[in-house]
Amino acid sequence: MLNQSSAPLLEALWAFLRDDHVPFYLPGHKRGQSIDRDLQALLGENLFRLDLPELPGLDREISDAEELAAIAYGVDRTWFLVNGSTCGIAASVLAVCQLGDKILLGRNCHKSAIAALVLSGAVPVYLPTEFNPRFELDCGVTPATLQETLIAHPDAKAVMLVSPNYFGVCGELDQIVSIAHAKSIPVLIDEAHGSHLHFHPQLPMSAVDAGADLVVQSTHKVTSSLTQTSMLHWQGDLVDRVKVSQALNLVQSSSPNLILLTSLDVARRQMAIHGYDLLERTLRLADTARSNINQISGLSSFDSSDIPNLDPTRLTVSFNQLGITGFAVDRILQQLGVIAEMPTLSQLVFAISIGNTELDIEKLVQALSKIQDHLPASANRGTRIPDPYTLQPIIKLSPREAFFAKTDRVAFSQSIGRICTEMLCPYPPGIPVICPGELITSEIVEFLSLILQAGGEINGCSDRSLETIRVIS
Repeated sequence: MLNQSSAPLLEALWAFLRDDHVPFYLPGHKRGQSIDRDLQALLGENLFRLDLPELPGLDREISDAEELAAIAYGVDRTWFLVNGSTCGIAASVLAVCQLGDKILLGRNCHKSAIAALVLSGAVPVYLPTEFNPRFELDCGVTPATLQETLIAHPDAKAVMLVSPNYFGVCGELDQIVSIAHAKSIPVLIDEAHGSHLHFHPQLPMSAVDAGADLVVQSTHKVTSSLTQTSMLHWQGDLVDRVKVSQALNLVQSSSPNLILLTSLDVARRQMAIHGYDLLERTLRLADTARSNINQISGLSSFDSSDIPNLDPTRLTVSFNQLGITGFAVDRILQQLGVIAEMPTLSQLVFAISIGNTELDIEKLVQALSKIQDHLPASANRGTRIPDPYTLQPIIKLSPREAFFAKTDRVAFSQSIGRICTEMLCPYPPGIPVICPGELITSEIVEFLSLILQAGGEINGCSDRSLETIRVIS
């Protein structure tokens, strides 16, 4: 009988490690026999002995591991993903939308959602997000916005939202799900940053607990599976489970790595058994960090009393009072031995997880207390950047139409009024400022140019310098 203390795939790996068989299957290094010896010395022999595909006889162990995950998260079905949450988002959209179908999509979506539109041919109806100017913070799509948009677009096939976002702000998902389900419309949630929410009552409500139909989680982001591993959860009767499986077959690797799958299995076990205690400790560390940072002159950080539905393990520190960009502070902190999750124009975002220690928090606070001693004379002081969430898209073509259209390359500064065929995202967090099929405006050109001048990076452009851009011919 299955129980949360077991780990079927981990037990299978131990068995394979003890099994001294002759490998005539792939991969070609044959359990490490032809691996570069320097790499083997760095990573260890067992890693390559266990670098195995989905071998015959493992079907039951994988099925049991996924069933245990579904039980742990309280859903009807869970799939393990080794192509990241990107493939889970693509599969979710493919399972509910056909060519030309409308999908209501939060404009703060990750670029993988736009890729899903290209693959499926679905047409986005973008939902504007609320912006908190005090903290320069995207607060997501409100229930009222969703309600109004559903009235205007009753033929929409699905709703897809991000919750939590990169700053830890979660949506009012119970209300959002209720509004959509009242019209029999499924809700898809990109919960890449929320795989831990289900396991502690002091955290915002998770998407699975709110009743969302399909939920994609990057198990590696806050909990402890290996990078590139995620889970896709399914529940309810508004989405065809067989369609989800078929969609995953299109976008998921046919040779999933057994080590990656096993890391999902043991991450589930860890959270199911010890999740509450681990998160209790993590919440204390986050509170300590936030309290000490708020005492440093020139720095500030918000909490759940400022921003409702905030995941407190995501720590955002503002440098507005210092008149310096987050990009400049990020470079200073790296010299001091601290690396943040994400720099923005005025902030740094730190992801505090079950893997952090008290010593980590002490080093973070110490490094931040030294920032003003390391400020360069030319630190982009006074840089003012327009709010990206006010840049309303002007859609001329669907992302799929634009992706397959004939294109020209023009100077970015001369591209105003042309239709973009690229997806440009200040990265991280990977939220598109402009998507394929949208009109390039002077505001967009100004915003992206200022991001680069301030030291940021733009992901998705075919010309990394952004001196040129591809547009519809």
